Amino acid sequence: MRSLMMTLNRMLMSDTMARESHDQPRLPATVIDSIVTNRIGEIDRCPQCESLLKFSAPEVPNQVCRSCGYVIGTEAPVGSIEEITEEEDVETDQSWSEFYAITNSTEKQVAAAFEEIESVAEDLYLTPELREQAADVYAEASRVNLTDGRLTTLVVGAAICIGTREVEQPRPTERVASELDIDSDRLKQMIRQFQAELTRGYVELSPTAYVGYLCQEAALSDQIKSEAKQLIDTVVESELFSNAAVHPVGIAGAAIYMVSSGELTQRRIATLTGVSQETIRQRVSDFQEVLDS
Repeated sequence: MRSLMMTLNRMLMSDTMARESHDQPRLPATVIDSIVTNRIGEIDRCPQCESLLKFSAPEVPNQVCRSCGYVIGTEAPVGSIEEITEEEDVETDQSWSEFYAITNSTEKQVAAAFEEIESVAEDLYLTPELREQAADVYAEASRVNLTDGRLTTLVVGAAICIGTREVEQPRPTERVASELDIDSDRLKQMIRQFQAELTRGYVELSPTAYVGYLCQEAALSDQIKSEAKQLIDTVVESELFSNAAVHPVGIAGAAIYMVSSGELTQRRIATLTGVSQETIRQRVSDFQEVLDS
């Protein structure tokens, strides 16, 4: 337990250092903490930094503060928390499996999942907040044993899709499947299982929720993003677009195509959204019909 607590503390410290250097920070160690430990018991404050402590069990000696690394029950170290941390010479360029003290299969599974999230973070434009949201979904799934016996990439894909939907910054399912090199139909099935078991991810999304990501992926201007959202708002109440079978990402893609003045082809839009060219073509036709009426 002591080595695990020290490792979690070092990960928190490395996360802080990464933020200060403007590098993309790793996911917070508190997420791993919620999965690999189930700590209960009394709460107190660290005598060194006065942060709240949560002990795994009162009878365990030499508990370690996750905030500063101070071992409870020993003489407080001399110097500031920053100085103590610097002396430890914490490295920040290691992978989860290298950095995290893997002691059992559950921890190995967690580390592998978080490495998968980070491996696609850049291509899917997952901010630290979105990665943490995906990790939170994974953590909940792990706590109820939904991750057991399932392909890690499928579970991670479902966590990313559900997590980004919940904060209304969704990533198209087909794009997530492509980045993780998994079958999109299997991913959709996994998402449905997660939604049923976790009661999460049932979010009714407007097509405008997809516009930001799609424009970022295509390196389009803020003006195009704004015009696409305005166009969607103009037609969204139309009967042609109120059908539940019409996926919002296809509507978003068609709107971007129409306002981009030829910057993107329908084929490129289809690739970005993960829907077929025929679908994009049909949505464009629907837009034109509504605007001409």
